[in-house]
Amino acid sequence: MRIAHLASEVVPFSKTGGLADVVGALPPALAALGHEVTVVVPGHRTTLKDAPPGEPRGEVAALGLTARLNVVLHRNVRVVLLDCPALYVRPALYSLPDGDFPDNAVRFAFFARAALAALAKLGGVDVVHAHDWQAAIAPLLLRYDGETRFTMPAAKTVLTIHNLAYQGVFPPWALEACGIPRELFTMDLLEFYGSANFLKGGLVSADAITTVSPTYAREILTPEFGCGLEGVLANRRDTLFGILNGLDTDEWDPRRDPHLELPFGGEDDVEEGKAAARQLLGREARLAAGERPLIGMVSRLAEQKGADLLAAALDEIVGLGFDVVVLGAGERRYEEAIRAAEAAHPGRVAAFIKFDERLAHRIYAASDLFLMPSRYEPCGLGQMIAMRYGTLPVVTRTGGLADTVIDAHEEGGTGFVLSELAPAALTGTLRRARAVLADPVRLATMRAEGMSRDFSWKASAREYLKLYERLTA
Repeated sequence: MRIAHLASEVVPFSKTGGLADVVGALPPALAALGHEVTVVVPGHRTTLKDAPPGEPRGEVAALGLTARLNVVLHRNVRVVLLDCPALYVRPALYSLPDGDFPDNAVRFAFFARAALAALAKLGGVDVVHAHDWQAAIAPLLLRYDGETRFTMPAAKTVLTIHNLAYQGVFPPWALEACGIPRELFTMDLLEFYGSANFLKGGLVSADAITTVSPTYAREILTPEFGCGLEGVLANRRDTLFGILNGLDTDEWDPRRDPHLELPFGGEDDVEEGKAAARQLLGREARLAAGERPLIGMVSRLAEQKGADLLAAALDEIVGLGFDVVVLGAGERRYEEAIRAAEAAHPGRVAAFIKFDERLAHRIYAASDLFLMPSRYEPCGLGQMIAMRYGTLPVVTRTGGLADTVIDAHEEGGTGFVLSELAPAALTGTLRRARAVLADPVRLATMRAEGMSRDFSWKASAREYLKLYERLTA
């Protein structure tokens, strides 16, 4: 089968978040199962002279602009980088601190059109799999656009929602610049409370819709999580599927992790490996030496991720006997609160207000508990990584967290689940966790349960293949 993935970012070429990780890992897993897989992504770069890598394979034109096709073979996947300097030579992928780029509608309308033109030029595909709002109008164009739909008339389309909160909503006058016919601006297609909604256009046009976990697929049908699109999704309930994201087990493997001083991976060496990681991190984070358990958090510092709960409870958490290390950046109020806690508790709280892959690996390995009290979490990878590194996650019962973490009170427990979203619930859960950490037999059992879970992309890739086969049958 010939499968194409369209996404606005993909590792190792560009990344702001989990979308890039998914699109960097799922296509190689599909290729490993014997299929021909292509990924099309904007050729993001910061300067004109820093051209995207790859072999030139001609050009495609759309909206009065031209993109050069640079093709790279990466992990047995053909990656097509659309090099259009006018749109993709930027200091960031989507926005600056003062707001989104004002031409984002055109940037990603061009991306969808150019990506489809590139696929047709390179021989066509059986399935076009679009990711999030930035690629969402590709299914709309293939179904309704007079020119585009004839380029690959037999191709089936899938749209994956990674986070429904981000929808690509623009004023209706932007459609003309995007080359989208005005007749598509209707309540049944693009119109959304007087604006044009790219994600909605994809949701009503794709042959199938997926989300990144089964629980999130159910949650987004409700007003609480539907972000205004719950009615649209309810109408497409029969074509909506939840497939849990996988984890790149080559990148996140404590047995072969180059960022660790002493790799580990089994019941016989996990204690020694985590102790060595704690010593290494302790020196880097200036945490006082001691036998206190360590809580790690690697996250965007935002209310969605529960940063407000951590900020409100940090003093009490230290009082419970924990050390805390936080890696991430986000809203200034939470950055300042965590920095203030670091100043108030020297040697007990460490704050790294940045993103740092090397440090993230060390925090996952060194920590006893991993904090992830999200208000909503479509899938989440942090909890899976933590378990793989013998660290017990502390989570809320939502989205992919509910699908992957079993509470310590239940059989086969792998972590701890908050009873509610409140600082008192967080500290209460940490009291429960402290009791487990003090019981070597129970701790070893829970660690072994978590480390034995298979979160690789193999199972998820097979689920996607079943869906593709059903669509193309």
